[in-house]
Amino acid sequence: MKLKPQADPEASIDMTPMIDCVFLLIIFFMVSATMSKVDMTPEVKLPIAPKAAKPEDDDLRNRGTINIIPVGSVHNGITTTEALPFIVFGRNTDDAGLAKAVSELAKDNPDLRVYMRVDKDTDFKIVRRAIRACASAGVYDIIFATFQEASPG
Repeated sequence: MKLKPQADPEASIDMTPMIDCVFLLIIFFMVSATMSKVDMTPEVKLPIAPKAAKPEDDDLRNRGTINIIPVGSVHNGITTTEALPFIVFGRNTDDAGLAKAVSELAKDNPDLRVYMRVDKDTDFKIVRRAIRACASAGVYDIIFATFQEASPG
């Protein structure tokens, strides 16, 4: 008995898995981009400034964030002390650790601008220490975060 050869089916590629992967990547990048905007520490209560203005450049890639909360406040279960008043990358650090973190960021990004989020009840002497640590790391461009006073009307 002679059998007829079967016709070869057309080769096809199932695109469903690739489309699923592309959508998962899009979701991942959207979530990671949203989370990397600013290192927000919820314990920081920003001051209100009547003449506050939004920075002209919205390029967040050129910014490093430093959070400063008052001595005695608790962040991630750790009480802020005079020795460890700064929060960088979610961790409490001292002056030397702050200078090291800022210099590492500045090494990767020469146009670094420090975004300093200081609690309204923090002593200025601690803010001065943060400014000196940034200066020792070679970064002199600092933006202070504030809330803008609501306009009457």
